[in-house]
Amino acid sequence: MRVLKILVAAGVVAVAGLGTSAPAMAAANPSIVSVTCNDPIACTAGVWSAGSLMANPGDAFTVHNGVSGFGSDFDILKDGAIVQNVFVMGPGSASMTAPSAVGNYTLRYTGIGSADGYSIPLTVTNDPIAPPPPPIPVIGLQQVGVPASGDCADVPVTVGHDQGYPIGGWSKSWAYWIYNGTGGPVCTRTVEEIPNGDGTNRLVLDTNP
Repeated sequence: MRVLKILVAAGVVAVAGLGTSAPAMAAANPSIVSVTCNDPIACTAGVWSAGSLMANPGDAFTVHNGVSGFGSDFDILKDGAIVQNVFVMGPGSASMTAPSAVGNYTLRYTGIGSADGYSIPLTVTNDPIAPPPPPIPVIGLQQVGVPASGDCADVPVTVGHDQGYPIGGWSKSWAYWIYNGTGGPVCTRTVEEIPNGDGTNRLVLDTNP
């Protein structure tokens, strides 16, 4: 399992995800299947943007790892054996291709703390597939240690803004993970992943968390 933690001067940036499973998503032109987790330290529960995935043979679709600073594997499995694999550094995306043989598969995400992975069914069929529903936004919570000034407006612009994250929007709150798990004040913000309309996504500040 490949893991990379981002350490910053103001503390460790913690990221958590919230989401809701959706019905099956068709893998056409292309569809995006996002995954994140609700615990940035152990990733104790994976959250997908779709409850299952349906594709025609050879369809390309996009997988997105929404866990900032952590690498993860996306695997297509058939009867427990890996038939395709991509590694994605989060937050980031990669393309996968539906197998050429019709049948039932599994799309599995494996990241930090998820030795057994989190999976959704992948059905490959020759039947026509309806257009996919609009993507469900993935909301991410970021937390970082309070700067020496005590003002979250002074969080450096280099903190938490890797790989496309917006700048600013921090406010003070409390978290258990700071100070080696004893808890204390942190600077918090949420970001939202929204589609650009061309199969790619962008991250913006969520002003109504």
